[in-house]
Amino acid sequence: MFEPGDVVRFHSANAGKVKFHLCLGENTGNVTYLFLNINSKTGFAGDCVLEDGKIPGLPKSKTGCTVVSISKVIRRNSEKLSLLGAVKTGKIDKELVGELLAFANTTKVLSDIDRPLVLDSLEAMLS
Repeated sequence: MFEPGDVVRFHSANAGKVKFHLCLGENTGNVTYLFLNINSKTGFAGDCVLEDGKIPGLPKSKTGCTVVSISKVIRRNSEKLSLLGAVKTGKIDKELVGELLAFANTTKVLSDIDRPLVLDSLEAMLS
């Protein structure tokens, strides 16, 4: 359905609107996909702030920046993603993966459960 590095748009129940997400891939051993939120506003310790336009498949933001929130992994299965209208809109390149990995290695906000998922997924995208 989706591959690591895909930019995917689907409805977010938490935000109450359609949002963009970065796919980290499938969780080993099941059909749950792992995602990071992509926002246009920053303000949290786990926010990796990028220039607008750095991630393909996103509309231009009002703030002039794009933020990958590396603080919490979103988990959705294929059935739920279909119900949420999930659509691939782009794919990030290896240069950006390297930037996100460098940031993820320094952030202190990832839980002990999510940290290895994020780091391992980003490292795998580089190989």
